Amino acid sequence: MRASRLLIGLGCLLGLAAAADVIDRIAATVNDTAIPESEVRRAMVVSDLRPRPDEDAEAFRLRVLDALIEEHLEYEDAIRFGPASPNAFEIDQAMANLRDRLKSEGKDPDAEFARAGMTVDQVRASIERQLVISAYLRERFSPIAFADEQDARDEYEKRYVPEEKAAGRTPQPFEKVADEMRRRFSTRTFDEEVAKWLKDLRQRARVSIFRVPAAVPEGRTPVVLERATPAKPSAP
Repeated sequence: MRASRLLIGLGCLLGLAAAADVIDRIAATVNDTAIPESEVRRAMVVSDLRPRPDEDAEAFRLRVLDALIEEHLEYEDAIRFGPASPNAFEIDQAMANLRDRLKSEGKDPDAEFARAGMTVDQVRASIERQLVISAYLRERFSPIAFADEQDARDEYEKRYVPEEKAAGRTPQPFEKVADEMRRRFSTRTFDEEVAKWLKDLRQRARVSIFRVPAAVPEGRTPVVLERATPAKPSAP
């Protein structure tokens, strides 16, 4: 299931960067909270997002920035409900998983953190933030995504059977794939509900994205590339 759009916590620091860091410019603002360019650069190094084969550096940067904007909105909404902090075991496990992933890619985790300008404590704080978001999404949307017998049968008849036939395969009897159908329905419904919620957050948010040439002359003022303003409330 979706757990915040896959910056698994390592870009969005919201002020957790060292105070001595010099921020050259603002990449975007979200409800008057700035996302500095340095935060985007960190996320490009240590997040789960990776450049696509046909994607240039600027397109990748904008995709990472878009994910950071969504993460800011998700966290902002989550903390309104006073969520409990993740326990130390959860954070330790997530940190171990991150180190294992980086090692599997042939990278030294501590070197990657340093290259991103992050201390281990900052990485842990960012992981904690993502765990808060993930717990909030589960608590809010998992009940909606619960699959009963009819949901599983609808998934089987309307999606699974046509997919199997289109692929030239004989569909398994429902009884053999009933659990898989429940999982499929729950995962799809969960992701759809989160996507609708996030779309609503973005429509109501004040988001500005700034564009500056790669080589920024001293004193250069960013210009607005995109500005999203809150949607007007509908009449009762």
